[in-house]
Amino acid sequence: MRFRDVSGTDRKYILIVWSLLFFTALNLSCFGTLAHGEKFAGKAVDSKGTLEYVEYHTVTHVNGKVSEIQTIYYDANNNKIGELISEYSSGPQFGSYDFRDIRAQYQDGAKVAKDRIWLFRKKSPEYDIEEKYLPKETDQIVGQGFHQFIVHNLEQIAQGEVFQVRLVLPSRLDQYEFRIRKRKINGDTLYIRLEVDNWLLRPFAPHIDVDYDLKNRHLLRYEGISNLEDIAGKHKKVTITYSHES
Repeated sequence: MRFRDVSGTDRKYILIVWSLLFFTALNLSCFGTLAHGEKFAGKAVDSKGTLEYVEYHTVTHVNGKVSEIQTIYYDANNNKIGELISEYSSGPQFGSYDFRDIRAQYQDGAKVAKDRIWLFRKKSPEYDIEEKYLPKETDQIVGQGFHQFIVHNLEQIAQGEVFQVRLVLPSRLDQYEFRIRKRKINGDTLYIRLEVDNWLLRPFAPHIDVDYDLKNRHLLRYEGISNLEDIAGKHKKVTITYSHES
């Protein structure tokens, strides 16, 4: 992507948004209907239709509420290339998690406590762990809680309500303002866009498009930048389609 003629500050902010979208891609791909013991899969392809990786997801419920989600990633040759494990003792909007990109040897995550959130990242085995604490606030979304927020507010989004949230991003050791809005509805499918909330930077920044089934609240499709690096160490734009076990 080539940036337009923007200031150094804006250019830096746009690069941060790219990182934000990498993270969001993974978060959104880790959910389906919150049924006890549900398993489902997502296939990610590049712009030419070439398979990049496959995601396998397992959702565990305790007393009707999401308790843990495990996601394993495999490349086209069925080699394990990443994993993400999340738990929800602090509630569905505040998912503590640990993510590892095996090929890139990268790791980050978050641990949510009663009044604060611990963020960490480790860029490679040669780097030390970096960490930061943020005060816990009601408008924050951590980890896979991003999708959970969408599912809980699906009807309001379908009716045109726009949500401004702060997405906690361990990969940047910070949090950023984002907005969630409806693009259109076609039959039972709701098309949603996720984009930076700053209107000056929005035209220059990439976005994510996701499709949801309004009847069963399944995530059907994702289009945007992948959180996983490819074999060349790049974050490609991918389209992910999901299949759900009945």
